[in-house]
Amino acid sequence: MHSRKHANMPASTERSPLLVVSASGRALAQSAARCGLPVVVLDLFNDCDVRTLAVASRNVAARNGTFDGRRLLAAAQLLCSPDRCSGLVYGSGFEGRTGLLTKLARGRTMFGNDPDTVAQLKDPARFFSMLDSFGFAHPETRLHPPADGSGWLVKRRGGAGGSHVKPMRSGHRARPNRYFQKLQSGRTLSVLFAADGRDARVIGVNEQWVAGIASCMPYCYGGAVSGISLLEGVRARIATLLGRVVRATGLVGLNGLDFILDADNEPYVLEINPRPTATIDLYDADYADGLFTVHLRACRGVLPQPPRPDCSRAHAIVYATKALRVPPRINWPAWCTDIPQSGSLIPAGAPICSVHAKAASSAQARELVMDRRGVMDSFCLERAA
Repeated sequence: MHSRKHANMPASTERSPLLVVSASGRALAQSAARCGLPVVVLDLFNDCDVRTLAVASRNVAARNGTFDGRRLLAAAQLLCSPDRCSGLVYGSGFEGRTGLLTKLARGRTMFGNDPDTVAQLKDPARFFSMLDSFGFAHPETRLHPPADGSGWLVKRRGGAGGSHVKPMRSGHRARPNRYFQKLQSGRTLSVLFAADGRDARVIGVNEQWVAGIASCMPYCYGGAVSGISLLEGVRARIATLLGRVVRATGLVGLNGLDFILDADNEPYVLEINPRPTATIDLYDADYADGLFTVHLRACRGVLPQPPRPDCSRAHAIVYATKALRVPPRINWPAWCTDIPQSGSLIPAGAPICSVHAKAASSAQARELVMDRRGVMDSFCLERAA
């Protein structure tokens, strides 16, 4: 969407709700609530806070932990049919399911990138060829396995969240949904940015980490902290890259760039996530109307003027190291979100909740959020025993 008409989108509790669909819809629903926009949320968890924030919500997960396409489309029709829907906002979960996104968008105004753009950016052959044409570095990437797989990763085309990333083994063969990438050393960073189809505006730079538990995939997303400073030359290079990608693909709305910064301050691009990312948690409070509104406006051609945050924020995901059933009457700390329903069974390796922290510096915020993650790890292990 590129029209500037109605770009400010005044909130009204009488308007039809927007449909939010994401692997986890809490952050988007929380941001929408800040500016009074009603939402229907379909995600994989339907946690307690989502139920509170949304006018209606449903768990549409299949047994394998991805969207059940049939249930998703049925719930969308029941709770937010095209004739009673102000628009569709989607997050993660569609990177490898663009056909499902096409069906979901039918008859609805979509605030986000169209399925063809998603497919282009999540196709390793097309994406890394585009980076080569721009002259930007990325880890060596192949569709067929190298002769020596040591120091290589195997990734799933259209994967998200890092759970699909594994060290390459000798048994890994070429498949249509698989690609191979050389492991790149350095800091794992990301950029949250807004785009209007012509230009990009950086919201913030973050450092990310993996969950680091044996029962989860070794590269599963563990959390992030905001307020990361880059050398001016690196910032300028990232800004140039984002501008070129946006102009080449027509990206709109909130999106994310993941990259590795090596010891020589050379950025190696890993991927573009063409939708709002989990790091909206880290910046939403800096915007009077929330980042949900920033996303809607950017899709209509209006980029934000990012404020200067006076603090750093961090979040971390608490994963179950053992299967556990959530007991009743837990007094969850105020710094927890994505709170599961009492009595629900959480399998080993699945997320339990998220924890948050705020501090004057990124180092302090990260230390505090890790302490809080440790508190919840211990608490949940007691319940699993």
